[in-house]
Amino acid sequence: MSIATRTAITLSALIGLIFIISGVVSYDDSSRRSRESGLATLDHYARQLAQQQEARFARIRSTHARASELLRAELAGNPALDNAAVFDTLFPADPRGGRRSADALFSGGNTVFGYVRGVGAFIPREPDPAARRRLLAATGVVSQLGEGVRPELESLYYFTPDNALVMFAADRADQLRFYRKDAPSTLDFQRQEFATVTTRAANPARAMRCTALRHIMYDRTGGTWTTGCMTPIDLGGRHVGSWGTSVLLDSLIPANEFDDVPGTGVILISREGRLIHHPDYTHQKKSGPESMLDLTATRDPQLAALWSFVQQHRDGNFLGESEALGSFVAMRRIETPGWYALVVQDAAVMQAESNRLILRIALTAAICLILQALAIALLLRRRVGAPLARLIERTRALTNRVPSARFVDVDRVATRDEVAQLTHDFDIMAERLGSAQSELERKVSDRTKALRRANLELKLIATRDPLTGIPSRRHLASEIDARLAVLGGEGHYLLAFDVDHLKRINEVHGEETGDRALINIANGIAALLREGDLCGRIGGAEFAAFVRADSQAEAMNVAERVRTGLYGLETPGRYGEMIRVTVSAGVTGASIGDRFDSLLLRADAALEQAKRGGRDRAVWHRPAGRRQNPTMHSA
Repeated sequence: MSIATRTAITLSALIGLIFIISGVVSYDDSSRRSRESGLATLDHYARQLAQQQEARFARIRSTHARASELLRAELAGNPALDNAAVFDTLFPADPRGGRRSADALFSGGNTVFGYVRGVGAFIPREPDPAARRRLLAATGVVSQLGEGVRPELESLYYFTPDNALVMFAADRADQLRFYRKDAPSTLDFQRQEFATVTTRAANPARAMRCTALRHIMYDRTGGTWTTGCMTPIDLGGRHVGSWGTSVLLDSLIPANEFDDVPGTGVILISREGRLIHHPDYTHQKKSGPESMLDLTATRDPQLAALWSFVQQHRDGNFLGESEALGSFVAMRRIETPGWYALVVQDAAVMQAESNRLILRIALTAAICLILQALAIALLLRRRVGAPLARLIERTRALTNRVPSARFVDVDRVATRDEVAQLTHDFDIMAERLGSAQSELERKVSDRTKALRRANLELKLIATRDPLTGIPSRRHLASEIDARLAVLGGEGHYLLAFDVDHLKRINEVHGEETGDRALINIANGIAALLREGDLCGRIGGAEFAAFVRADSQAEAMNVAERVRTGLYGLETPGRYGEMIRVTVSAGVTGASIGDRFDSLLLRADAALEQAKRGGRDRAVWHRPAGRRQNPTMHSA
C-alpha cells in the first residue's frame, strides 16, 4: 500500500473520529438542552396548574367563610325566620315523610329573601324551631352567594348532621331532581366522606377539608365522579351544619389543557393517598369501586410506584426524571386542599426531538466524511504520490548503475548515527543536570531548615527569658505598650513581684538552687494568672504581670492569689531539705498616657514599700506623702 493511500486512510479515520466525537458532544448537548427546555415547560405548566387550582380552592374557602358570616347575620337580624308559614311555603311536607323544597325555589320565584332560583332542598324529618330558622337562613345564603360565584363555582350547599340539605346549583342538568323529588326520607349521608370530614373528631381545627374522588350521591349508576370541599359551621360551640361545594371530575382539568405539549398528562393526588385525577385511570363515565383510587392499598404496580414517588417528595417540589415512573415529572403542592399536582411527560416523547437532531447530524457527518476522504485521496495522490513515484524511478535508475557490492559497503560504512549519538549525549547531560539539580535542591532545603531553626532560636532569645522561658522584659514591655495604645489604661494593672531573700538562698544552697527557685516562681506566676494576662521576668529576682481587673480590690486579689499560691512552692536545697520561697508584690493601676516604664516605676515603688513593711505581702502604690492603707500580707 502506497504512502498516499495509507496517509489518506489515516487522515480519514482521524477526521471521522473527530466527526464522531463532535456528534456525541452535539447529541449530549442537544439532549441536555432538550431536557432542560422540556423540564422548564413542565415546570411552567405545573406552576400554572397549582396556581389555578389554588385559586379555585381559595375561592371556595373564602365563599364558605362569607357564607358563615351571612348565616350568623341572618339568624341574628331576620324576623322572617320565625314565621312558620314561610317555612311551610318554601318547604312543603312530603307524603313519604319530611319535607322537600317547593318547585318555585328551583324554577324561580319571589321569597322573603328576594328572587330565588336554582335551589333544591331535602329535609328528611320535621326540624325543631332552631333548625327551621337555620334552614331558612341557609336558603337565603346559598341563593345569594351561589348567584354571585357562578359559573366559577358550580354549587354551594348547606347540610346538617340530621341529613338535611339545601343546595344552590342553577346550572345542573339534573335540576337537583334527586333531592327535590326522588330521595327517600330514609336517606342518610352521614357516613359519606363529605360529611365525616366536618365532624369534630376528624376536623378539630374546624377548617375547610376536601374529599377524595367519589361517586356523586344522586347517581346510582356509579359513572359520575366528583370531589368537594366542606367547611363546618359551629354555633354556640355546637356543630349545626357545614358548607359544601362540589367539583365534577371533568371540570377539574379541562380536556385540552395540555394539547400543545405532546405526551403530557396531569395527575392530582390527595395527601391521604387518594387519586383525584389521572388521564389513564379517572374518567367521568367510567364506573368502578372508589377503592380502586386508594393508592395506599392498590395492587396496580403503576399506581403503587406513583404513590411511592409522592411519599419520597412529600414537600411537593420536584422537577426531573423519575425512573420508577418512566417519565419526566414536575410536581407542585396545592396548599389549600392539600393535594399534589404532577405534570408528567413520557421520557421517549421528550427524547424524540434529540433523536431526530442526532439523525440529521449523523447523515450530514457521513456525507462530509465520504467527500473529505475522496478529496484527501486525490490531493495526496497528486501532491505526494506522484513526486514519490518520480523519486523512486530516479533512485532505481541510480542503483542500477552501481554494483551491488558497492552498495553493501556504503551501508556498512554509514553505521554511525549522529542523531542517536546526540540523543545518547543529551540523555547523559540530562541525567547529570537532573542529579545536580536534585543535589542543589537538597542543599537549599537543608540550608532553609537550618535558617528557620536559627530564626526560631533568635526569636525565642529575643522574646523569652533564657533561664525561666517566660517573656523577657523587652518583649513584655512591647506587649504592654501595644495594649495600652489600643485599649487605654482603664481597667489594667501592673503587678511587680520580687523573690524574698534570693541572695541568701544563693549563698547557702548555691546559685543552681536559686535558679531552680526562679524557674518554679516563673512557672507558678504564669499558671496562677488568668487567660489573657501577661507576665515576664524583669531581671534578677523580679517579675511583673499585666492584668485586667474591674477595680483596685480585684487587682489586689489577683496579686494576693499569686503571692499565696507561690507560697506553696518548694525547691529542694543543697542538702535535700525543701526550701519554701516567698515573694513581695507591688500593684499599681494604669491611666491614660501610661507606658510600661511609668507603670513599672510606680509598681517598684509599691514593691519597695512591701519590702520595708516586712516582705511577703502585697502593697498598692500610693504617691509619696499620702497615708497608706493597710497592706495585704500573710500571717
